[in-house]
Order: sequence, then structure tokens, then C-alpha cells
Amino acid sequence: MKSRPPRRKAITAIALAALVALAALVALAALASVAGGCGGPAPTAASSAPVEEVRVFFVPGGADPCGTVAPVVRKVAGPVTPAIALGELLAGPTAQESAAGFTSLFGPPTAGALLDVVVVDGIARVSFRDLRPIIPNASSSCGSAALLAALDATLAQLPGIRGARYSFGGDEAAFDEWLQLAPPD
Repeated sequence: MKSRPPRRKAITAIALAALVALAALVALAALASVAGGCGGPAPTAASSAPVEEVRVFFVPGGADPCGTVAPVVRKVAGPVTPAIALGELLAGPTAQESAAGFTSLFGPPTAGALLDVVVVDGIARVSFRDLRPIIPNASSSCGSAALLAALDATLAQLPGIRGARYSFGGDEAAFDEWLQLAPPD
């Protein structure tokens, strides 16, 4: 009995592997078609959430960095709340926004700094973890103006908010002292 030449075994193995791969692709395509309805991707929790736009305010390129801010628009899972808006602000400018000239005291080190936001009678009471070690230059007059302009403008766009009070863990005096502000009435 003659044996097949080794070359023929290799070709047969390759052909078999190709058939198995093709069958797997056909099965995968059929599964995707069933899961996605009409061939589109299957809906997920994230894709079914409404997408809304929120404006966050940073110092635009070429502007006076001492309180001049301009909006950038971001898409977020809605509805937009004060916490979502501030979370986007505290994350700082994206790479694209930075390339467009936007700057901020906020960035990756401040991204998780928001502790709480409560709105009572139109006043947002915002509590942060202590930002002093993270952005010490905010205590200059220019730095505090830029920081407050970004915070205030980001909150002011939201319905029902007409003002804000800021604190470190509920301590408004510590926040105001850090920015060299007179305590509020």
C-alpha cells in the first residue's frame, strides 16, 4: 500500500483549516444578523442611553487667561446633570481641545475630585476633595479668576442654577481661603 506524499497531506490540512474557518465566519455572520436585527450591531445599555450635549468652559487660545472662558461641546449619556457637567470640566481639555488651544487648571489629576453637588433654591452647593495640593497656582488672582469662571459658566448653562457655592468636603471657608476670596454672606 502506497502512502500519500507529505506535500499532499499539507495541502489537505490547509484546505481543511480553510473550510473550518469559512464555516466559522458563516456561523458568526448568521449569529450577528440574528442578534442585531437587520445586520446592525446588537443594542447595548450604553448605546441605548440618550446622548446629550453639555458645554464645558476652558480658557481659549490667545485669550486673557485671567477669567476669559469659552465653551467646548461634549456628548454625554443624558440627561445632563450638574455632576455630569462638572465631571467633564474636571477632566480637563481633551487632546483635540488642547490642540485647538484650550487650556485649564483642570485635567487628569482633578478628574475624580467632585464629591457631591446639591442644588437648593437655584444655588448649586458643590463639594470637592481638597484641590490645594493638586492645583496650588489657583490661589493667584489670575488662577482663581480662571478656575471660578470655568466652574460658574459650566454650571450656569444648566436650567434652575443661578449661582454656586464651592467647598472642600463641605468646608466653604477653606475653599474661599484657598482662592483668597472674601467669605460669602
